[in-house]
Amino acid sequence: MARPVYQFLTAALLVSASLAAAGCTEERQLEEPPLVFADVDPLLQENCVGCHAEPFPAAAYSVEDYFLTIRCIPDPDGPPATLPPDPTALILEALERPDHADFLDAQDTETLVTWVVQGAVPNPRSTHPAQWNDPRTDDWHGNYLRDTEWQPIVDPERGDACGLCHAGSPAPVDEVTVYPPGATDCTDCHSLPGGVMACGTCHGDGLRAYPPRDQCYFRGPPAGYAHESHSEPSANNPSGLDCQACHFGEDFSMLEGRHGNGEVDVVFQPAWGPDASYDFDTKGCTTTCHVRGGTTPEVAWDQEGLELDCNACHQNPPAGHATIACNNCHRGINAAGTQLTIEAPHINGRVDVF
Repeated sequence: MARPVYQFLTAALLVSASLAAAGCTEERQLEEPPLVFADVDPLLQENCVGCHAEPFPAAAYSVEDYFLTIRCIPDPDGPPATLPPDPTALILEALERPDHADFLDAQDTETLVTWVVQGAVPNPRSTHPAQWNDPRTDDWHGNYLRDTEWQPIVDPERGDACGLCHAGSPAPVDEVTVYPPGATDCTDCHSLPGGVMACGTCHGDGLRAYPPRDQCYFRGPPAGYAHESHSEPSANNPSGLDCQACHFGEDFSMLEGRHGNGEVDVVFQPAWGPDASYDFDTKGCTTTCHVRGGTTPEVAWDQEGLELDCNACHQNPPAGHATIACNNCHRGINAAGTQLTIEAPHINGRVDVF
């Protein structure tokens, strides 16, 4: 019969305490390296992946790889499966359920408990810190890149250039053609179109290129604000806006200039008008599309509720305009002449006619 999880937790904590105490004796002993995901992956594959695997994992929780194993349940609003590092972690609580109690034997249970208690470490310590791939820790490689102003991925002359060891770097080192064994290709994880430099790598979540970040791995205020309503197609903006609409003039293919300087720069494209501006205090925009009768709408960037119709920016039809159906002169209008379609070149600062 399997021992309760809390017994294995107590043993794991006693081991940690004894190792810490040993550091104060004259005969010092090296602390045993923590368990890493490679130690628990085989038992998860053997005992858990039969139910907890994509595309339809039980309880919407998959253990097929490290990042899925540490995800939130339910994703992304619930608690992380492996936090906090104690018996309340959901992955350990599940072992106490009657329908899971006999899934792991005593040795596998102890291995899983110890891994969670020690911080659910992804990798053995080698060239990089052991938690280099854990986005919730200080040692996560994204923090290192931000602290070094992203230079290791754009400057191949640096001694810590990613391209020295990893294929798929945005700035490969010319003379390096053979990479060290075990050095993962950057594009193994950064597999979106654009690789490491895909907008979703730093700003969004997967294929979504704009904020907020993944709310499981990057806990905290989402700070996405009105990106979705501007970027996704809608009745007011059938084509959606790209980054250049409001962050104009930067080459987003590389990290240089204002791109990646740690500051948010709002520079509107010329089509929004010569006086287009953004107020960082009120979070309000004044552009060709956010003006009603010459005044700025009283809705801030971080608030919900700005519903635009034709009368929000101009009368329907505009004053002095013909009263015939819109599709007589403008393209991108439905057959009835009453509604925009996805092809409509709308809110682009120009009057488009046939």
